[in-house]
Amino acid sequence: MSPPSKSRHYRLVAILVLILLLVLIIWQNSQTTTLSLLFFSAELPLMIWLGLFLVIGVLLGVALACSYRRR
Repeated sequence: MSPPSKSRHYRLVAILVLILLLVLIIWQNSQTTTLSLLFFSAELPLMIWLGLFLVIGVLLGVALACSYRRR
């Protein structure tokens, strides 16, 4: 087994790499995008649209799982 200092070093490098990837993803999806649905039109950054649809999908999945669990 490696000494604690090496594992701490690897953990720090992994955290820094994850932070860098997160910043790159946010920066890449920061361009403003227009969404038009029927009579509704809005202009927001792509990351907000992706986050909004992710939250809606998770909530629908949880609601569906709860409805199947009750049966």
